[in-house]
Amino acid sequence: MLEFGTVNEEINKYSRLAPFVISITENQDNQLSIIIALPVPIKSKPNYDNPLLNEIISDATRVIADLNNMYEIRFNEYIVYQCRNESYTCFDDSEIRKGKYLIIFEKSKLLDYYESVICDFDSENTRSKRKHYGIYTENHIIDVIANETPKITKLKE
Repeated sequence: MLEFGTVNEEINKYSRLAPFVISITENQDNQLSIIIALPVPIKSKPNYDNPLLNEIISDATRVIADLNNMYEIRFNEYIVYQCRNESYTCFDDSEIRKGKYLIIFEKSKLLDYYESVICDFDSENTRSKRKHYGIYTENHIIDVIANETPKITKLKE
C-alpha cells in the first residue's frame, strides 16, 4: 500500500518513472481528491515515416498510466493546495523532505509562505499536526498543507 514519507517501491514495480495524475477534484466542503495511476511500460514497434528514427527508437519502451492500477489520495480537509507543471518546478536543497513520489516535508518554502496568505483560527494543538504533503508525478507537482494525514485507497480492486 502506498503511503507518504516512504520509498513506495510499488510505484516503480515496472518502471523507474513517477505515477500519473488522472484527476484533481475538490468539493464544496474543502475535501480534495487526487487520483493517480502507476506507470506501466508498453513495448511497441515504432512506425514513423523515417526509417532512421524507427531504428533509433526501436529499443525504447513507452510508459503510460496504468488505469487498472489507480489510487485515490483524499484529504478530508485541506488548508492550501497548489498544482504546478513539473517542468517549471525548482527544487530547493534547504527543504527537508522524506519519501519518494509521496513526500512529507519537515521544512519547506510553502510552509514558510502559507502563513502570510491565510487567517489561521486553528488551535495550537491542531497546528502542531499540520504538514506539507507533496505528490510528485510525471507531469505535475501537487503540494497540500493539511492538518490530517490523507487517506490513500486503491481503486478497482
